[in-house]
Amino acid sequence: MMMNEFGTPMTDADINMSSNPAKAMLNEQLATGMDTNIVGALIGSAIIGTVGNVIAGNKASSAARDQANMQNEATQRQLEYDTEAWEMKKDQLLSQRDYLVQEIELKASQEGKNAAYRDATNLKQYNYDLQIRNRQQASNEAQFQRSNEIYADQLTLNEQAHVRGREQELAKLAELEQESAYDANEAYLESLVNEGAVRARGTTGRTADKLAVTTALQYGSKMALLNAQMMNAQANTDFALESIGRDRSAADLRAYAAKMLDPGLLPMPISPLPVPQATFMYPRVYEDYDFGPKPVLGAMMSASAAASGAWASSISGIAGSIGGAFNSYANFKGYG
Repeated sequence: MMMNEFGTPMTDADINMSSNPAKAMLNEQLATGMDTNIVGALIGSAIIGTVGNVIAGNKASSAARDQANMQNEATQRQLEYDTEAWEMKKDQLLSQRDYLVQEIELKASQEGKNAAYRDATNLKQYNYDLQIRNRQQASNEAQFQRSNEIYADQLTLNEQAHVRGREQELAKLAELEQESAYDANEAYLESLVNEGAVRARGTTGRTADKLAVTTALQYGSKMALLNAQMMNAQANTDFALESIGRDRSAADLRAYAAKMLDPGLLPMPISPLPVPQATFMYPRVYEDYDFGPKPVLGAMMSASAAASGAWASSISGIAGSIGGAFNSYANFKGYG
């Protein structure tokens, strides 16, 4: 039986009040004859703990090895996935560039076709405008030529009318001159007849003189009248000829006013310029640095090192179990 500090046997209250009740209880039991059993229990416990630690260490080592292998397999699969994704991304970039090139080539082709179509349309319109201009130019020249011909014909007609008018007026004047000459001759003959009649009467003296004077005055009067008529006829003819001349000048002036002006040369239509075409820039050729670095294999774990690490932890547990058993026995014996 265990004694307290006063030398009396320890009660349950003393055991509970001690700083280590379990140790106190164990000492109490050992003191009552259980030393052998406790030692056996401690040794058995240490053996069980050691076996358990060995089994646990084996499992931990196997699990660590499997974990390391699984992680290495995952790393290898990750490399394969990253490499495949990198290759696919590379193919995607190249495919996108090819598509852009095809799109630009299609746009350039369409731009060329549109430009060619517009060039052909502009050239067709130019030829059409040129034909219209040439026909208009030919029509103007023909009209001008016809106007010149009409003007020349009109001048000829005016000349002919002027000549005919002069001829008619001069013919009238000549007719009047002939009539006047005939009348003058007739008057002269009449005066001769009268004078002969006077002489035939045998009249002399003042009577004969009076008859001669009378005959002469009659003849002179007729001649003065004839001369006055001729002067009037000449004046009328001159006036008529002057009027004919003015009429011709007026007719010539009207013909000239109606004459078409020289049309000259119509301007040529503007030659069409080539339709400008847009310039397309192709995407640059991709280089290796555009695809980024190629994936590499990540860090690999050592299965042996992982298993060794697990075994190291298990060995520490085994050593701890054995050491703990000895410590418990030492404490029980009072060595602790």
